Amino acid sequence: MKKTILLFSLIIFSSCNQSVSRIEVSDEKSKIIQKIFDEVAAERIDYLEDVFSSEMKMVNSKNEEFNKNQFIIGIKDMLDLFDDISFDNVNADADGSEIETNYYLNGNVWSSIWNNFSATGKYTGQKVNFPFHISYKWKGDKIIEEYQFFDLMAFENEANARASQNGTNEKVGFVIELSINKGSNFEEVKTLLKQLTEFMRTNEQEAYDYGYYISEDRKRITLVEKYLNSQAAILHADNFEGGSNMKPFMDSFTIESFVLIGNSSKALQDRIKAYGVKPRKLIGGWTN
Repeated sequence: MKKTILLFSLIIFSSCNQSVSRIEVSDEKSKIIQKIFDEVAAERIDYLEDVFSSEMKMVNSKNEEFNKNQFIIGIKDMLDLFDDISFDNVNADADGSEIETNYYLNGNVWSSIWNNFSATGKYTGQKVNFPFHISYKWKGDKIIEEYQFFDLMAFENEANARASQNGTNEKVGFVIELSINKGSNFEEVKTLLKQLTEFMRTNEQEAYDYGYYISEDRKRITLVEKYLNSQAAILHADNFEGGSNMKPFMDSFTIESFVLIGNSSKALQDRIKAYGVKPRKLIGGWTN
């Protein structure tokens, strides 16, 4: 019995002396993460240049990978897009925004932050506020990897607004006024529109807006299409005329007007001129 107790005691003693993973919230690495965001809010990047390894990689929420130079350029770009950047206070009480650092048995060290990004767009004037999560892998006293987990829409919208105001936005769109031909059954028209929409979703990934808007009397439809660039719109024209959708479309609708919006290329204008297209360029405001 004494031997059993002694053996049990040795097992407990041995277990207590084994190394274990641990989480810290006020260690030096967690403080460095806090300072990174303090510096960003103050629109300073020198500290980031120092604390991130020259060999670092950053992966955003679209799984796109960037090196350190590209990462720093991205931070500078963010500072150009937004004013009044701020983050919530962190007090290490696990009751809101937090920073913690995990020290693992295999020697890996990761820091993570959960917080909210608040700012005012310089080009839209819109206030934004959204939650984000970022994880950082350490190599010694430098950050070697960063992984971002948040929606990029606010950044993309502001970048689009800047490009529109600077005249460099490549996005184009069609605003097409259609009248529904006599003899076209409304339910059949809806079935056709469902078919056209499914084709767009499957075959034209660079079309980011595609909608049909019907009048109250159900006699007219406004079709709005938006593309990332002129080449994507040319692809749409090729698919439309070379596929099976053109005949049922023209049987169901008459094109009353066709407006091409955005900084469209001459190649696009020439490609669709047979439809009586009227080009319009942006001279004010912004567009997504």
